[in-house]
Amino acid sequence: NANHAILKTKERLVRKLMEKHEKFKDDEGLWSLAMSRQMAEWREKNNLLDSYDEGKKKGLEEGTQIGTTLGTVNLLALLIKQKFAIDAKEWLSTLPLSQLYKLSDNILSYDTWEDFKNCINS
Repeated sequence: NANHAILKTKERLVRKLMEKHEKFKDDEGLWSLAMSRQMAEWREKNNLLDSYDEGKKKGLEEGTQIGTTLGTVNLLALLIKQKFAIDAKEWLSTLPLSQLYKLSDNILSYDTWEDFKNCINS
């Protein structure tokens, strides 16, 4: 029977593999080397996963920062255009978020564009 012959071949193959595995385990040097390599692979994989998680977190933080800055620039540019009739978006894009916040806090305090623009220097 062909199926019987295949099963016998598979059984022999499994027995041979088991014998080889037992020999392998009995060779402490080789076993130790294999385990060291396996541990190194696990460490590398975990380091990659950690790096990925750190990168993802940093990317989200930077994306949030950029989004906050762009949103603040756009809103402040709109307010400046309404109050002073000046397109200041390009200038606002060069400022850090802290100065953008200072400008937004002071926009109602100044009546002229020059005074308002200079308020970040004081």
